[in-house]
Amino acid sequence: MNYLTRLGEKIKLTRKSNGMSQQQLAAKSGFDYRYIGFLEKAKINPTIRTLERIASALDVHVCEILPAETEDRERADIYRLSEREMMMYLVMRNLHKADFKRLKAIDKLIDGSIKKQPK
Repeated sequence: MNYLTRLGEKIKLTRKSNGMSQQQLAAKSGFDYRYIGFLEKAKINPTIRTLERIASALDVHVCEILPAETEDRERADIYRLSEREMMMYLVMRNLHKADFKRLKAIDKLIDGSIKKQPK
């Protein structure tokens, strides 16, 4: 599922949770109801200003209608990792240009901390 499709679904879900029809959202945001339908069906690529108007009409912050790019995929992958792999994943995710020696030292620290934990 692409980003625009997830965005449309998130807008639709938020609209419905607020008990609004497409016509009501359109009237409150200043758009035509067909435009709202196009947004929800991912037929158009909205601007940030458009999303701000939609969010305002839904009484939410614009961030609440934006889907996370890889949230579901990352979360599913993380659950399959061992504790050690999870720690390494988090370290590597936050390190950008660390040299090999630093990474080896971090690896040893992680390895040591996991071995010391009670099971």
